[in-house]
Amino acid sequence: MHYSADMMFHWLDNTAQLSQRVCVVLIAAHVLIRMEWLRQALRGDPQYWRNRLICSTFFGVFAIIGTHSGFLLDVHQVGKRIAWPADLSDTLKHTQAVIGFRDLMVLAAGLSGGPWVGFGAGLFAGWERYLLGGFAGSASAFSTVIQGLWAGYAFSWRPCWATGMRGAAFIALTGTILQKLILLLWVQPYVDAQTLVLETAMPVAVVNTLGVLLFLFVMQDLERDRLRNQAQQAELRALNAQIEPHFMNNTLNAIKALIRRDPEAASQYVVKLARFLDDTRRSVGANSISLQQELAQVERYLAFQGLRFPETFQFQRNISPQPLHCQLPPRCLQTLAENALLHGMQGLTRPLKIDIIGVDHGLTLTLRVSDNGNGIPAPRLSELGKRPVDSVNGNGSALYHLRQSFNLAFPRQSTLTVNSWEGHGTEVILTIPKRSTPW
Repeated sequence: MHYSADMMFHWLDNTAQLSQRVCVVLIAAHVLIRMEWLRQALRGDPQYWRNRLICSTFFGVFAIIGTHSGFLLDVHQVGKRIAWPADLSDTLKHTQAVIGFRDLMVLAAGLSGGPWVGFGAGLFAGWERYLLGGFAGSASAFSTVIQGLWAGYAFSWRPCWATGMRGAAFIALTGTILQKLILLLWVQPYVDAQTLVLETAMPVAVVNTLGVLLFLFVMQDLERDRLRNQAQQAELRALNAQIEPHFMNNTLNAIKALIRRDPEAASQYVVKLARFLDDTRRSVGANSISLQQELAQVERYLAFQGLRFPETFQFQRNISPQPLHCQLPPRCLQTLAENALLHGMQGLTRPLKIDIIGVDHGLTLTLRVSDNGNGIPAPRLSELGKRPVDSVNGNGSALYHLRQSFNLAFPRQSTLTVNSWEGHGTEVILTIPKRSTPW
């Protein structure tokens, strides 16, 4: 009876201490998962070796932290706290074992990325446990690899287990049982193996199960972020795909009038319009296009406006060839050109000048769209881009949606600045990181 009471006390004490340390490590993991490159690997195709390597390393490092965040026990002095060796290169004594949460992170690896990620993380952390030596070092290392494979194959056979609380809890408990069985079958003397299993079974089972469930919530939070971003991207693509009805109607009427004066020029404008609509249609399914494609669309759009308003505005671009391959959200420059015409030219007695200037800064690209139009009143200027605002010529949402596009594409890496001088003109400055591959 006294032995049972001591065992229960050890279980409660070990569970409480391990749970505190697990929470700290899971918070650190949650913070790191917010990094874009890691999120892409975790939510990317697990068949790609690069994603497998990144995920295996991530979980393997945290599994090693799980080993060293635990505590040591001596199978001949159960209940006695033992300090870790001062030098990490020192091995454990032959009667010393580790109670940690290494297996929790390996199980999470398999549940997140499948067999290869579970195997990779298990091999990484298991090899480090083997090098530590001590009691049951080889058996613990082997069982770590087995647990990663078990969770990974469970994820492949029953994907719903990896997203449901019951399934994840079952995988964690079964993995813990597998580990304890390996210890009993492998380690000698059997009495010492039995002592180790009795001392660690309950704390490790509770910590593994609760830890896997907590990590499941972390991954679900990541999935919710991904779905929310996808929904926002879909909404922005739908907005980008819209062709302003008045623009289409006015352009067709202008081409119709041109047919009487210059049929050859009218034919060329019909070809330009077809190309403009075709490129707009293709951008519906794209989150990004090249700067060169965007400039081509802007030039076509302004060509149609020039057909309607001959000699009322001028357009000039000054961008070197080097950054033309850089990717940016569709219609961003076209939106700014539309705004310049819509708001800057109304009632203007002088020709409107629109300039697009690009400056390559190496890692970043600055695009400046400026005009010499009417300018924007100060009260309205302070609201632009922050929220949709009332407008005589529209709903004032173009800059707001443009800012959303840049926030999604370049989180905390882009800036959109609007400067305006009433009666003298407006400039919009976009600064974005240079990316050459679509997203």
